[in-house]
Amino acid sequence: MRTRLTFDRTKQRALPVWLVIVAALLIVARVVSSRYPAKSDVDLVHWTPIQEARAVAQRTHRPILYEYSAEWCGPCHALQRDVFMDPAFAAKINSRFVAVKVVDTQREQGHNTPEVQILMDRYGVNAFPTIVIAAADGSVRGRVVGYGGPDKIAALIDSAR
Repeated sequence: MRTRLTFDRTKQRALPVWLVIVAALLIVARVVSSRYPAKSDVDLVHWTPIQEARAVAQRTHRPILYEYSAEWCGPCHALQRDVFMDPAFAAKINSRFVAVKVVDTQREQGHNTPEVQILMDRYGVNAFPTIVIAAADGSVRGRVVGYGGPDKIAALIDSAR
């Protein structure tokens, strides 16, 4: 006895067109996102605490890169995004310098911590951002005041070894 199989489309529910479109869009979005990864939201620079910087610089024979910034400073945030979150810049900084982030809190708290104020006075920092490259003995090897873009920072990093 043979049974006859038939395919009756009237008893089948139709797949909504919008579901097919959404699935296709998700696939396209996944392919595009894998080709163009998002930048990290994290500093890739290995920051050293102020108190340890000179000892680390003497031990490793690397100069200190002081980055002076403030929370309210828009150009400081651009510097952070364009330079310190960039893998190539961060790798250069991490291999060549002892990096120290010096954050001014004068506006927010009415004063800076003593170690921050000492560094700001020592290097005459009165604008943000400011980057000072100093030898372990404190002598200045390079300085940039303000943020003029990644090229300006790259020139400083390459010139102050």
